[in-house]
Amino acid sequence: MINMGILIQIFSVFILGLIGGANPGPILTASFTETLREGFFKSLRVIFMAMIAESVVAVFILFLFFSVHIPPIIFYVISLVGSGVLIWLALQVWKIKELGGEGEIFSFKKIFLLTVFNGPFWIFWITICVPQAFLLKEKIAGGHFLFLIFFELGWLFATIFLTFLFSRFRSFLVKSNFVPVVFKILSLILLFFAARLTIQSIIFLLNRF
Repeated sequence: MINMGILIQIFSVFILGLIGGANPGPILTASFTETLREGFFKSLRVIFMAMIAESVVAVFILFLFFSVHIPPIIFYVISLVGSGVLIWLALQVWKIKELGGEGEIFSFKKIFLLTVFNGPFWIFWITICVPQAFLLKEKIAGGHFLFLIFFELGWLFATIFLTFLFSRFRSFLVKSNFVPVVFKILSLILLFFAARLTIQSIIFLLNRF
């Protein structure tokens, strides 16, 4: 029988996932871009690919973090590579001039690379998620798996909900001929995330050496 304390802890994991999904980032921007290009239901493909990619990396972190010491500098080097992936995607989004006219932009390979080379994602999971996952594991068998499941459910709910809200403006944007402008804005947002990753990494590395 699961006691109330454990239920509250599991619910807090779901809330943490909601916060993670609602936090503006490359994946949310990618889902907005795909919504504008192909519609809400097509964007679900990007969201589910991102969830699978994040789950794979999260499982890797959960099982290996406590057996392998990972120095902080690694995360910032990862972020530098990730900024390159973001710039690559931003340039592809910038070229879009009409709906559904550029083929597949956000393939699973690109989404996976975006996740693997997202330094802040690693830092968030290692500093915030891993300790809570292992606390839950101590209270209930398989608690770290429960953490992953409920966190991803929260993340999925928040991401789908925000993407759905964005999709409600799609017809207005199309009728108003704002589509190319919005793609340019989304591209610039991706570039902003790339610049932020680069600046954070360079500052850390400069202070380190």
